[in-house]
Amino acid sequence: MATIKEINENLKFIYTLKEIILTYQEVANFKIKQIREKVLKNRKFFQELLKTYNIVASFYKKKKTIEKKEAIAVFLSADQTFYGSLILDVWQKTKTFLSERKIKLGVIGKVGKMLVSESKSIEDFYYFDLDVENIEKEKLLKIVNFLKNYQTIFVFHGKYESLGKQIAVREEIGKKLFLEEKVEESEKYIFEPSPAEIINFFEKEIIGTFFHQALLEHQLSLNAARLMAMYKAGEKAKNEEKKLMMIKNKLKNEKNNKKIIELFFQQTWQREQ
Repeated sequence: MATIKEINENLKFIYTLKEIILTYQEVANFKIKQIREKVLKNRKFFQELLKTYNIVASFYKKKKTIEKKEAIAVFLSADQTFYGSLILDVWQKTKTFLSERKIKLGVIGKVGKMLVSESKSIEDFYYFDLDVENIEKEKLLKIVNFLKNYQTIFVFHGKYESLGKQIAVREEIGKKLFLEEKVEESEKYIFEPSPAEIINFFEKEIIGTFFHQALLEHQLSLNAARLMAMYKAGEKAKNEEKKLMMIKNKLKNEKNNKKIIELFFQQTWQREQ
């Protein structure tokens, strides 16, 4: 059995751990409050914008003057851990998709790079050094300019459902761009200034905006996942602290009882003398 000194050392470690957990919780909670309202407010707007984008693209027939690569999958992860199972869930969804479609893979975040590198099924991938918790504008622009070379971009990331529920999702950007086939016109549309101008605007500006929104969605889900992970870790630390305190009190009682017994026998022996 551990000694009281060893238990005190373990308790000291748990106290330090609880302080670290509390710090992580406070940071995650602050970030959630900071970006949740913006993400949820913009979510419906971007869904409608993407719908409009696809309508314009499907009615716009254009020769491929600039050759575009077909499709790419982008796996959003993180540079750190402590997000529960969220990043693994996103990776599993990405890996399943890649097993069904042989397309290129782009990876964002050091954790994702490690997971993909350990996978035997992925031989080659593009890696982008971007911390999704602290998005740098220049690095983001570099990634967006790279992704614009692809006709379709599948973005795999975490999505905030509620504080206790984060899910892995797949967003699809640009799926109808440069379609050559005819589309049945069930509705009539007027495009101002012209379909070509609208498509060019979407291609140059909106794809980057969609991707940035996906990053913010992922960022929000990561912080919510971290908050829940830290809560669970805090509960485990409290339970471990209780166990150690019970053992410590038991050892103290045993030590006191031993002293009382020794004192009793000492006094008995003295009286007999």
